Amino acid sequence: MVNSLHRPPPVLHSARVLEYALLDKSVSYSGHSSVFVDGQELGPVPCLAVCQSLDDDAILLLHCTVDWSVLGVVEYSSVAEAKNRTEHIYRGSSKLWIETHTTPQEAAQDLETIHDEPQCRFCGKGTNEIEQLVSKNHANICDLCITEFHQMLHDHSEVKN
Repeated sequence: MVNSLHRPPPVLHSARVLEYALLDKSVSYSGHSSVFVDGQELGPVPCLAVCQSLDDDAILLLHCTVDWSVLGVVEYSSVAEAKNRTEHIYRGSSKLWIETHTTPQEAAQDLETIHDEPQCRFCGKGTNEIEQLVSKNHANICDLCITEFHQMLHDHSEVKN
């Protein structure tokens, strides 16, 4: 039986958690995750979650910390593809997947609870973690993401020149 402290919440990264894996010593990391964050390969993580986006039903593999903070996300066409690819990166992980049995209704309820506090649609940070949140057409973006996107645009325009 998995300790409820290790269980992910019903919703991560605006996606319903379908299955999760707590990677232990029985799993060997291949040395490459093929997941890049800020230009750096992510490397091994302790927790994984296969989720279904609440927006468009996309299947997402979330690479997470032990407290389920999302470090990286990869989209797949199916749950089977996500788990198969994961087995290549984390050998032995296929036997660790646990179904959550979270219904779409439970996920929607959880999301409503989470969204009582406005959050950035891009990074998921709440108002207590940021300086400013800009909202338009029911979408929110924080000052940190705006700064990051501005830098990306600036870097891209320098490359073109």
